[in-house]
Amino acid sequence: MLALPAMRSLVRRALPLLVAAFALILALRGINLRELAQMTSDAPLLPLLAFSGLMVLVNCAADTLAMYYVFKWFGLTLRFTELYIIRAATYTLAVINYHAGQLGIIGYIHRVGKVPLSRASAYILFIVGVWVALLLIFAAGGLALGGAKAAALLPVLVMFFVGLVVYAILLTWPPRFLLSGPPSVTTHDSLMVRIWRRLWRVTHKLWEPLHEAGIKGHARALVVRVPHLLVLLVWHFVALRCFHIEVPVHVAVLYLPVVFAVASLPISVQGLGTSQMAAKYFFSEFSPRGDAAVLAYSLTMTAIATASNLAMGILFLRAGAKLGLKEMTEEAQHEIDAEAAASSEELASETRQAAELSASTH
Repeated sequence: MLALPAMRSLVRRALPLLVAAFALILALRGINLRELAQMTSDAPLLPLLAFSGLMVLVNCAADTLAMYYVFKWFGLTLRFTELYIIRAATYTLAVINYHAGQLGIIGYIHRVGKVPLSRASAYILFIVGVWVALLLIFAAGGLALGGAKAAALLPVLVMFFVGLVVYAILLTWPPRFLLSGPPSVTTHDSLMVRIWRRLWRVTHKLWEPLHEAGIKGHARALVVRVPHLLVLLVWHFVALRCFHIEVPVHVAVLYLPVVFAVASLPISVQGLGTSQMAAKYFFSEFSPRGDAAVLAYSLTMTAIATASNLAMGILFLRAGAKLGLKEMTEEAQHEIDAEAAASSEELASETRQAAELSASTH
């Protein structure tokens, strides 16, 4: 029998594969596989690969540039070239495990920027949140312009903007409990109070950098992230044309971010399956050759993106190793695991104490 931690690890690794397989089966339902293969072979793959080779380098630069300025605004003195190398080297880690890719950057910030892991994690959380917000803002543009397909996103966009308003209010007039840490846990506190205060402490640590950034910092982070999105839009727009999918420019600008948002969800492997379903939904009406061409485009771009990320990681792996990427990642993982284990042990001890106290009173 597998131990509980091993079972959780197995489920965590297997679930994205199962989601990808299920979503891919749904996307391919009713598609002639021979026709799909023919559409792929008819596309100008060599020029697309050459163009993609250039775009992946530019994409990494735009991604790194946005991160560089966000870290700079948080007071971190980093070198752009080092951050580019670390970011490129973590692309391989991200292909294998999305969280491992983020962990490499957290480890780098922790060591070079000399900030606590909790704060470094908050910086990455901030960057990821800004990226998702930017994609949804572009998606809202499709809804505002009356796009029938974008109308299906109305419930998601309404929840997003309601959440955005609440978040802006909290940034402007934060409640006292977010600004001040929780009081120390005492032996007289009940188990539920102790758990609540632990959650309060974690929330406080994550909230501090977000509050420091403020609305102005969030807006600046959105602006510097726009070039990264534009690179991806150009890359995919060219790919759509390679597969004879005649999407108007303004429609591509509004719908592609939704596809990117779906693909970036860490619920499947590299967005496999989920991104194909999204692409099929939004772009099939613009393809004279039907759904097969859209799936050929989407599957090809998923393969190119995965291969490009692996190649980038391998290309910069040695340079990343010289900067200590492996050691920084392992150090961050070790400290996070140790912190989680200590917290779990402490909570288990408190649970036993509460149970013993309850038994003694009865």
